[in-house]
Amino acid sequence: MSKWQWAQLLVFEGFWLLAVIGQNTTAWLLGLLLLGHFIFTPSRTKDVRVLSLALVGLMMDGLLTWSGVFVFAQWPWWLVLLWCGFVLTLGHSMRWLARLPWWGLVLAGAIAGPSSYLAGWRLEAVTLPLGVSLSLLILVPLWALLLPLLVQLDKRVRKEIS
Repeated sequence: MSKWQWAQLLVFEGFWLLAVIGQNTTAWLLGLLLLGHFIFTPSRTKDVRVLSLALVGLMMDGLLTWSGVFVFAQWPWWLVLLWCGFVLTLGHSMRWLARLPWWGLVLAGAIAGPSSYLAGWRLEAVTLPLGVSLSLLILVPLWALLLPLLVQLDKRVRKEIS
């Protein structure tokens, strides 16, 4: 990985933690960090286009919230910013995901996606009213599909601009 990819990975890990712990109170700082991404990225035009992929994740989280799988204390603006930050990693620090076989992406999604929500639950950023077990039964297959979809869409969007 390049220095840029390492830096982006480390900043995103801090970004995630800041979003989940600070929630809406740190949204302004999350916005500044996203702006910083666009100042330093080697692929600004592609990254702007990739931001549209955040809508896929936001729609999924919106459906999960609407159906009662998630409950947030207030409208999670931080989650909107977190999705933007996450989709930007797909073409940079998480680019290696695109080299995985389809089953590797399914497995990575089934493990990593729900783990992120469990960590958010433990840090009290989200409530899981259905309980952890039932929430995981819902999240595991969703993320097993979502991550491969997002990786493929990211590749397509970035290729269209080349």
